[in-house]
Amino acid sequence: MDGSRISHKKILGPFALAMIAVAAIIDLRGLPMMASYGFGVIFVYGVAALMFLIPSGLVCAELSTHIKQPGGMYVWIRSAFGDKAGFLSIWLEWLNNVIGFPASLSFISVTLSYLINPALAQNKVLVLISTLTILWSVTFFTMLGVKASSRLNMLGALLGTMIPALIIIALSVTWVLLGKPLQVDVSWSSVIPSFKNSNPGFFAAIILGFGGMQIVAFHTVNVRDPNRTFPLAILSAVLIIVAVALFTSLAIAVVVPHQQLNLISGLIDGFSRFFQAFQMSWATPVIVLMIILSMLATLNAWFLGPARGLAVAAQNGFLPKTLAKLNRKEMPGHILLLQAIVGTLLSTIFLYMPDISSAFWILLNLSSQSALLVYILIFASAIKRRYMPTTETLTGFRIPFGNVGIWIVAGVGIITCVIALMASVIPPGLVKTGSIWRYEGILLLSNLIFLSVPFFIISYYTYQNHRNSLSVSQS
Repeated sequence: MDGSRISHKKILGPFALAMIAVAAIIDLRGLPMMASYGFGVIFVYGVAALMFLIPSGLVCAELSTHIKQPGGMYVWIRSAFGDKAGFLSIWLEWLNNVIGFPASLSFISVTLSYLINPALAQNKVLVLISTLTILWSVTFFTMLGVKASSRLNMLGALLGTMIPALIIIALSVTWVLLGKPLQVDVSWSSVIPSFKNSNPGFFAAIILGFGGMQIVAFHTVNVRDPNRTFPLAILSAVLIIVAVALFTSLAIAVVVPHQQLNLISGLIDGFSRFFQAFQMSWATPVIVLMIILSMLATLNAWFLGPARGLAVAAQNGFLPKTLAKLNRKEMPGHILLLQAIVGTLLSTIFLYMPDISSAFWILLNLSSQSALLVYILIFASAIKRRYMPTTETLTGFRIPFGNVGIWIVAGVGIITCVIALMASVIPPGLVKTGSIWRYEGILLLSNLIFLSVPFFIISYYTYQNHRNSLSVSQS
């Protein structure tokens, strides 16, 4: 077997692909943050869905059905803007996930502490040890192949996300019907949230709470009947994601006082309060295990997708060829190991921030900023490709109303991403970030480093390819 050849086995149908999207996008760690908006979460999620989730879903459906090569959004952007832009995009996509891994892993670690002793959730050293253990365990599991990963995604989406979401929603409805005190203002005036206390700083994370639809495209070569499967899977995923995120956030807001919301433990706090009130404390450990399963499925989806795209970039000469090699399960093993090493280094931020929540937010915000840049490139690629000459018969899904339609849909997406980027530099009042100068300094320095690396890589490999071309021509 060719060690760099991506598997083309057609094993994914609409349901499996939709569950990959649901597992990747529904991020339980972000629900407590959304609950901080109270009843205003209806407005916030409505804006995020209209301005980002639906536009990104439409664009991903069109690009996925017209570009059926392996590599996902790397190939989309490369086809529109060239090799260098393609590499920059997959670098940012991969990096945003690696940066986000410690935040996701810390969520799992803190959630896991509820099975032992909730006080352990504030012990930085224990959280770090637990985080690294989970990081490397998921890395080795991901190497088992697409089939094993897709099964975990389906299991995590159904048992770890859908069922807990339905349970907490049912508990909140029961709570309201029994006339128990509400911790949220339920009125028409509260539908428009207050953006005091620097809540605009959450906007980037809110938008990216609906980000990730492009993950399905990394599995293009494994999809059966892509022209039918992609639109159907994406539509199903959009409906499930909006419903679960909205009603679960409201359920948390109903029972957890705003001032007591914790970005990491807020979801479990909500379940615990419901279970204690209904004499069901025995159910808390069960829910904890189910939520951990959901987060593991999310991690697995993001461990694999961008890594496969980066492997294609390595095949195209922008990275050392060793990173293009696949293991016997046709997984990019070397890249998976590399991202685990980088994730290990980034996880040490928990030792240097004022508390775990602040470290969690810094990582989440850095991840969001990288992802927003990728989405700007994706939306721009959809517009550019409409004006490119082609000899292909375009039989896949197309955003309606011709070029006007693509400009409206992609244009709204780009504007939303720009607004989110501007808002992301504002530290949220709910998080103790310490000195404003240190907060802004960490963001600025980190982004300078993250963005400079791909330019050095591109310059180096451009120079190497130029030398090789000269050697061939001279010989």
